[in-house]
Amino acid sequence: MPEENHEQIKDTVLTHIQELFEELEEDMAMSHQEKYALLEDAFEGASDGGELRVAFDRWYADHAEDLRLDYEPDELWDQAMGGEINYDGYNAEKDDIENFDEKRKNDVDVIV
Repeated sequence: MPEENHEQIKDTVLTHIQELFEELEEDMAMSHQEKYALLEDAFEGASDGGELRVAFDRWYADHAEDLRLDYEPDELWDQAMGGEINYDGYNAEKDDIENFDEKRKNDVDVIV
């Protein structure tokens, strides 16, 4: 009997968490679609490349926090205009640690 209860509890919790994650993913996807549509709308009023850039910068300033992008607007713009980026290769934790370690090394060099 306790084994059945254990399995039932485990399955119930796992099912609940899976449903919660699916709901969060749906909400996130809708939010991203809305932000993309807002960028499209912002671009509609632009008549040249400079105005497109201004519209992009405004959109970024308004929505970057919600989107939690790991890139600055200049980086995104430059990459879109022909720069290369590997979105799959970015490891925030690894990159942040390497940057922290490099900064820390430089700080130690200054002290010594």
